[in-house]
Amino acid sequence: MTSSPSDATTVIRPLSGVDIDSPRSIASFVALGTISVLSFIVQPALIQGFVTHLGLAESRAVGLAGSEMAGVALATILFALVAGRLSWRMLTAVSIVVAVIGNALSALWLHGENLDAARFIAGAGQGALIGLSFSFIGLTHRTDRNLGLYLVSLLTYSALGLWQGPAIFDAIGIDGVFWVWAVVTLLSLGLLPFLPHSAEERLAPSPFARQMPVGTVVVAMGGVLAYNMAQGIAWAILFLVGVNAGIAEQSVANALFISGIAAVVGALLAVVTAGKPHRTVPILIGIIVGAGCIAVLRGVPSALMFTAGVCGFNFLWNYAVPFILGAVGDMDTRGRLMPIAVSLQMIGLGLGPIVSEPIIAQSGLDAAEVLCILCFGASLVLLLPPLLAHRKALAQG
Repeated sequence: MTSSPSDATTVIRPLSGVDIDSPRSIASFVALGTISVLSFIVQPALIQGFVTHLGLAESRAVGLAGSEMAGVALATILFALVAGRLSWRMLTAVSIVVAVIGNALSALWLHGENLDAARFIAGAGQGALIGLSFSFIGLTHRTDRNLGLYLVSLLTYSALGLWQGPAIFDAIGIDGVFWVWAVVTLLSLGLLPFLPHSAEERLAPSPFARQMPVGTVVVAMGGVLAYNMAQGIAWAILFLVGVNAGIAEQSVANALFISGIAAVVGALLAVVTAGKPHRTVPILIGIIVGAGCIAVLRGVPSALMFTAGVCGFNFLWNYAVPFILGAVGDMDTRGRLMPIAVSLQMIGLGLGPIVSEPIIAQSGLDAAEVLCILCFGASLVLLLPPLLAHRKALAQG
């Protein structure tokens, strides 16, 4: 399928002198993206660490994750609003500093009443970095593939972090982990010379980009929000589900480590199969079967069923996400939708633990799992019509 005449490429001289499609720039985007999710991507282990090492109630531990994700969501919203006005390099530098401060304060205020505030600050810095890194990758010519590479990187870290989380917390404490995250984030300032200044440095639009009506885009964005609410709920409670089913804490960590490997495989599969004009089938598989994986975790799953459920969920999540974001991003020919999509992604991920906290406190983990499945269903209803409309627009040339 070739682009229509209206999608003809206009080469723009990069303001920063950076070739965003070069291996060096793509590697920088991937590295920054991985650093931006240092805490979120191991959130189940961190939540359990709050319970085990700080003696917090489960609902309170989930609430701390909600505070962090509220900062993430707010920052991605603000980034979407200012992305076209400010230098992305400057925003990156400021976001790194904010994330460093938030993690340092988390270590200092670990046992005080201000830990929520510290996690919110860390989340704000990390959220802006998430929005920036996704947007950098969204400018590249092969968005689906590069998003998949990004996921492979962060999921490799996630698998190791979830596996060794309990041992690391025992060795250096939660405060030690926060200090490590602060230092690693600070070092990412070295990536600034390889980043673009703005979305205007996109050299060529995706060959599958078509300008879709505003109403179609709004409905698709609603689907992104609902899908990521489902992910946020599930990700916040997975460790708790396993422990409450009577599975040993380290066995749960082992299962999540295996699920991390499955997630890497899912992201690699997305890389291999990326670059196709039709993403509908992988998206539908990711949503429908992903909901089924959460359904099998209801009640008191066995260790084997828990492992199978979390592996299937994590595999499908990371297989489907590049296609969802790539498809929504291609509903605009100027590359303007990725910051908005990422903002809604983070809002959804943030709302997950926020809405889960009172539900868990009142009705238990099973009720939170039901809500997660309902959010999956809502995302299917909202995403399918825009996907079919975009598919029709591609067929028309």
